[in-house]
Amino acid sequence: YERPQPHACFIQSVKDDLVGEGGIMDLWTREARLFKYGSGTGSNFSSLRGEGEPLSGGGRSSGLMSFLKIGDAAAGAIKSGGTTRRAAKMVCLDLDHPDIVDFVTWKMREEQKVAALVAGSKVCARNLQAILAACHNGDESARTTNSDPKSNATLAAAVLTARKAAVPEPSIQRILQLADQGVLAVEFEELDIGWESAAYQTVSGQNANNSVRVPNAFFDALSNGDDWNLLGRTDGEVIGTIPANELWNKIAESAWSCADPGIQFDTTINEWHTCPNDGRINASNPCSEYMFLDDTACNLASLNLVKFLREDGQFDVEAFRHATRIWTVVLEISVLM
Repeated sequence: YERPQPHACFIQSVKDDLVGEGGIMDLWTREARLFKYGSGTGSNFSSLRGEGEPLSGGGRSSGLMSFLKIGDAAAGAIKSGGTTRRAAKMVCLDLDHPDIVDFVTWKMREEQKVAALVAGSKVCARNLQAILAACHNGDESARTTNSDPKSNATLAAAVLTARKAAVPEPSIQRILQLADQGVLAVEFEELDIGWESAAYQTVSGQNANNSVRVPNAFFDALSNGDDWNLLGRTDGEVIGTIPANELWNKIAESAWSCADPGIQFDTTINEWHTCPNDGRINASNPCSEYMFLDDTACNLASLNLVKFLREDGQFDVEAFRHATRIWTVVLEISVLM
């Protein structure tokens, strides 16, 4: 590798600060640096104010989602370590955040847009080609062009069909004007559902794993049929409520539709915390096997077990123990790098 990186994935904190150190825009820089060298990163964005919450300088916050879209676009533009792998990114959010519903349904709604783009591109291409052909009455010389639906019955039928198919009126008028100019053919891009297609590149939310942090208190509310409180980020006061079962159904529907959001059991994770005196666990790395303190990294290594097979077919335990100890020392050294 051009840029070797001993640390596999990071968990980074982010403050509710637009341009200050440790804040929102600073996080995008830190993430980009990690992606450049081949690492992944995860963060809990629950500190960011929800949409409509007051700002210190006056006005209202544009909300969590507007900033997540910036980070999503930045990650999509970067290939980790300069290789073919895309940036690895985890976005976590506490379940009591005011923008939790928008976050939970984000990817599902974006994938619905992809379906609309793909279907719409094919509908537009088919109908607009028919309108253009009707204008020329099949005459490739364009000498008999008639772009007036009132005197061209074939064109009138094509325009009516296009309107019934919800083809935008400006698109129809553009084709009629092009026909008047003698244009015989127009190329219409038809999109597809390939994950690297133009349709998916057009929408947001495709460059991270999204997960919600679910405490035991939510499951209590779910069992009791209670409402779930959404808390303001600046004062911790209740600024909204949603029935717990409604929120749970949205999580389930979205996960079924597009495999996100994932669920991180916040209470259990912190009950199993090996270093609770150093702070709580708020997030994970992109793959979620590493759950630890903010602003730490996981240091991974692997051994090829086949290499420890002796000629007699027995496993060389002593060699394996030796290699394991060496790797452990190396990883300990890498922590201080």
